[in-house]
Amino acid sequence: MNLFLTRNAPARGYILAYYPERLVFEPYVLREGVPVFEGCEALREAVPQECHLFDDNREVRIIRRESVGDTLELILTEEEERGMDPDLVFPEEVLVKPEYTATGRLPGKLKIINRYRYTEYDTLTLDNYRISSLNTGAL
Repeated sequence: MNLFLTRNAPARGYILAYYPERLVFEPYVLREGVPVFEGCEALREAVPQECHLFDDNREVRIIRRESVGDTLELILTEEEERGMDPDLVFPEEVLVKPEYTATGRLPGKLKIINRYRYTEYDTLTLDNYRISSLNTGAL
């Protein structure tokens, strides 16, 4: 099973993949539905628990669910957020650790767009989030 196989991801962007051994955060280019990135050679065939493939406007999140033996693929877009109640969409900028940005291939900040909703009991809850490369133009 190739967890990375997706034609929904941006053609080029960043990959953020969580492996039991480590985290991979690298620029990628999509070739035949598979992201090509430098990363750790030992992890090429390993399957991450969770993977985010994103650019400025789109994120594809792939989550491996071992408990039920399947994989979820979520597609999150900036366009969806335009149709949401603006009072329930909260963007924030987060710094990327210097150990990742030292090569100059990764942005110094990422934008996280938090998507909230009200529950049936009128409490505010985080419904989802989208990672964005913050229009850095580094791609």
